[in-house]
Amino acid sequence: MRLSMIVNPPTDLHLQWAAQIGVSDIVIPYPGLDRVGLLATKRRVESFGMKLTHIERKVPHLQFVHNLPGRDAQIADFKSLLCIMADAGMEVLCYNWMPDEDWQRTSSHVRQRGGSLVTEFNIDEIGHNVTDASGQPPHHSTSSELWDNLEHFLNEVVPQAERSHIKLALHPDDPPLDDLHGQPRIMHSNVALRKAVDLVPSRANGICYCVGSLFPAGEDLLAGIRDLADNIVFFHARNVRGTASHFVETWHDNGDIDLPAVLRTLKEVGYSGTIRPDHAPSMAGESNETPGYEMLGRLYAAGYLRGLMQSS
Repeated sequence: MRLSMIVNPPTDLHLQWAAQIGVSDIVIPYPGLDRVGLLATKRRVESFGMKLTHIERKVPHLQFVHNLPGRDAQIADFKSLLCIMADAGMEVLCYNWMPDEDWQRTSSHVRQRGGSLVTEFNIDEIGHNVTDASGQPPHHSTSSELWDNLEHFLNEVVPQAERSHIKLALHPDDPPLDDLHGQPRIMHSNVALRKAVDLVPSRANGICYCVGSLFPAGEDLLAGIRDLADNIVFFHARNVRGTASHFVETWHDNGDIDLPAVLRTLKEVGYSGTIRPDHAPSMAGESNETPGYEMLGRLYAAGYLRGLMQSS
């Protein structure tokens, strides 16, 4: 197991902090289809003694998730990204099948230990007139359509992932609800993740096992890790309290998830990929402009996870 991290913002100081605490692998959000720029980022990361290995977050996906006009072009861009990643010697492309842009919360200012700030999701606080970032009503697909679209997507992109020697890592839904804003969601259980990897069996068709997304849905994390061990190519570690309809994020060491048991189980099944400290509280002095992704709380989380990795 190795420690990976999104460095936000990716300043020289933050990259140095990551290297100093033992991070070996850097994860970046979608960089566009700029091969030259990605290679420059690779060299910059390597100058701090780390490797650029993963891309995740903000990968354009709504056209192929909902089978909208422009689907084939968006899939072609996804394949191009795999080729560019191969040129940079990268390893994992993490994507999701959420029928909206990304994870959602109803608050980012809930106070936790020492006045630190965490995010909360409460279904009762969700409004009814929901639009996406463009100001338009969200797209709607049935559960069956979402599964059909996922199978089409995987049949298209897995062969390219195999040729590029890049592993696809499907991230579960967050929040892990059957329905949000009247839109069905399908990827929020161990069973759904198993079904997804079985649609197109391949070593390139993997999952990102995010315990903070699955636990509020009542999923058995240890059983899921054991069942999906051969398919887990990326791992997100965060902690929460509550249920899918109402939960808050916590410090990594004081939520309801037994992270020491999780790390022991990863070692038991022989997991050899990276573990990324996921959402962490914003600390005093931080702006909280990027909830869950400010640096200080995630530095603490990385140290905590590194200790668990060494003691498991």
